[in-house]
Amino acid sequence: MFLGEYQHSVDSKGRLAVPARFRSKIERGAVLTRGVDPCLYVYPLEAWEEKARELSATITDPRLLRLVERRFFGLAHEVELDAQGRIVLPTKFRQYASLNGEAMVIGARDRFEIWSVAGWEACVNEMQDEDLSRLPLPF
Repeated sequence: MFLGEYQHSVDSKGRLAVPARFRSKIERGAVLTRGVDPCLYVYPLEAWEEKARELSATITDPRLLRLVERRFFGLAHEVELDAQGRIVLPTKFRQYASLNGEAMVIGARDRFEIWSVAGWEACVNEMQDEDLSRLPLPF
C-alpha cells in the first residue's frame, strides 16, 4: 500500500527519485499514465493488470471502453527504477502535470501520484472543503 506525501526534485532529464518506502513495490516495473486530475499515476505492474481486468468487467459500453483504454493505456509508459531509485518522466508527462523542478509524490493506496507542488496544494485545499461525513467510511 502506498501512503504519505513526499517532496522530491525532478532534474533536467526528467528523473524523479521515488520515495524509499515505495521502491520495493515497483521493483518489478511500473506503469506511468496520466491521472484523472492534472497529475500522474504510477501503478506497480501487478496492480495495473488488475485495473485492466476490472475495467473490462465495469464498462460495458464498447465506445466508452475504447475511450478509457486509449486514454489510460494508449498514453501509458512503462517505467523502471534506475540504480539510484529514480524513474524517468517523459516530457509529455511532465508537461501534462506541470512539473517544473519540484514534485509531490503522494501515496494513494494501490498507486502513487505525482503532482506539481502548486497542484497538490490546490487539491489539499479543495479536499478540506469536502464533507465526507455522509460516506460509509470504515474509519
